[in-house]
Amino acid sequence: MINPFSAELPSLPMNLLFVDDEANILKALKRLFRSADYSVHLAESGSEGLAILQQTPIDLIISDMRMPQMDGAEFLTRAAEQWPDTVRILLTGYAEIESTITAVNKGKIYSYCSKPWEDNELKMLVKNAVEQKRLRDERQQLFAIINQQNAELKDLNTRLEEKVVHRTEQLRLSMQKIDQAHTALKKQYTDSIKVFAKIIEMRPGIKSGHSKYIAENAREVAQLMDMDPAAVKDVLFAGLLLQIGKMGLPDDLLNQPLHQLSRQNKKRYLHHGQDGWSLLRGIDQLKKASELILYQYEMYDGSGEPNGLKGDQIPLGSRILAVVRDFIGFLGGHITGSSMSLDQAKNRLLSGKNNVYDPDVVDVFLTLLSETVCEDKRPVIEISWTQLQPGMEAAEIFCNDVLYLKNTMLTAEQIDTILEMRQRTKNLILRIRV
Repeated sequence: MINPFSAELPSLPMNLLFVDDEANILKALKRLFRSADYSVHLAESGSEGLAILQQTPIDLIISDMRMPQMDGAEFLTRAAEQWPDTVRILLTGYAEIESTITAVNKGKIYSYCSKPWEDNELKMLVKNAVEQKRLRDERQQLFAIINQQNAELKDLNTRLEEKVVHRTEQLRLSMQKIDQAHTALKKQYTDSIKVFAKIIEMRPGIKSGHSKYIAENAREVAQLMDMDPAAVKDVLFAGLLLQIGKMGLPDDLLNQPLHQLSRQNKKRYLHHGQDGWSLLRGIDQLKKASELILYQYEMYDGSGEPNGLKGDQIPLGSRILAVVRDFIGFLGGHITGSSMSLDQAKNRLLSGKNNVYDPDVVDVFLTLLSETVCEDKRPVIEISWTQLQPGMEAAEIFCNDVLYLKNTMLTAEQIDTILEMRQRTKNLILRIRV
């Protein structure tokens, strides 16, 4: 009888395949992943990569998008058809975002990373990917164990009741592990969206931590307004990816307050909702979320963008996202050019009821704030180390799960120390008050 708790996958190095027509890129990737945990294989073309795949079992592929003869999208699509169990990651530039989305669909790509990459972010992306692959492998192994146990149980139906009870208990425990593995795989998709949101916020001019704040608070409002679970998840995904269309905007446009933009530039800025919809609508799991992103700038009185929808014509998810988005925008000064107090931001939402915002959504959100935020405390967001600036109020900073700073106005010297800490550890959590 196989014991499901003693069956473990061997701790062998994971085979990585890097495909790029630039030798210096391949050398850089090989240096980055020189570790006992990985066995690195290199290919300078898609055809050479396919040849390696035929000879060696590969766990994860990282391929450049732009390559002669066979580009990264075609190579990963062919790899997905013949070796579907490999994890596939695409290296691409910001200018290639539309072709990247197409490649994600056709090549069933796990994720993509922008060039030039940040070493620690890429290593974390690969680490998470191979861990998830190990989870899938373990899940398949557990299924094989269960199938064998079921066959054995057929031979035990004439034996003593004690034996039957013993085997049934083993089966129950194994099924419990299968359920846990299945739940983890479902969570994988949400985690991938969260990783994508963090990649978006690496773009200069896009506020780090805002997408997570908007998504989580919009989800709470959607639940309080009795939206069904599937619609609530669409609101969460839309919040995380709300800023994806901004990736195509120039830096000077992103760094100006919204109310100071010229009419032409403001129209161009607001078009990022439509750009986000265009990028995501082809992904089945994100189709409804992309529509919420499309209509995020519609106004309750019908004077908004892009279609002038009014009242209940606007999807409820879009109405919720608009309220939470503007609240955090008022606090941070992105909309008016100067930061507001909590009361000022709340008053701006109240003054916009029935013209800019859905009054019911405003009331629910302000009630939620009163229950979750202390009167004298501004909301806390988790930001990237790349956006630390002197004068920020650190609510909590953890290093290796140990509290380093709390309720402190950051100085340049403290930020230098934090950056030095990050070079020594990946486990750094930065929570800043808006």
